[in-house]
Amino acid sequence: MLDLGFGTAALTARLCEAGCEIFGQDFSGRMVEIAREKMPGAHLYQGDLADGLVPELGGRTYDAIVATYSLHHLDDARKAALILELTGLLAPKGCIHIGDVAFETRADLEACRRLVGDAWDTDEVYFVCDELRPLLPGLTFERASFCAGVITIPSAQER
Repeated sequence: MLDLGFGTAALTARLCEAGCEIFGQDFSGRMVEIAREKMPGAHLYQGDLADGLVPELGGRTYDAIVATYSLHHLDDARKAALILELTGLLAPKGCIHIGDVAFETRADLEACRRLVGDAWDTDEVYFVCDELRPLLPGLTFERASFCAGVITIPSAQER
């Protein structure tokens, strides 16, 4: 499994304990250190996702790729390009799962923006699934709260 933006590995360490082979990339060197302490056998790398995957993570296939609250720092074009790159790394029955601030439509995003007012973070670019679907075939969205959800993109073989 590949985890993009694993942070302190609070969630990924559980998968590692269950026997999953873990690969990952995080922006923070400190997060990589903390995660390595929890998962000494994991293959963890520091790198900015805005620059793509570090070379060590390419050239292999993954059954699952996850990103939790780590992609809203990228603009929509960079998000789509990275996700398309990732689909090429999926095993035949693999999936990408993204948990993040996300909305089905632009109207849903704007309603949330009005609701939270000044607390809205204007530096982040949140997912609008309807706008990304033309670029990411097979994308599905499951709403988890008024401002977040899980986006799933299957491998090309599963579409």
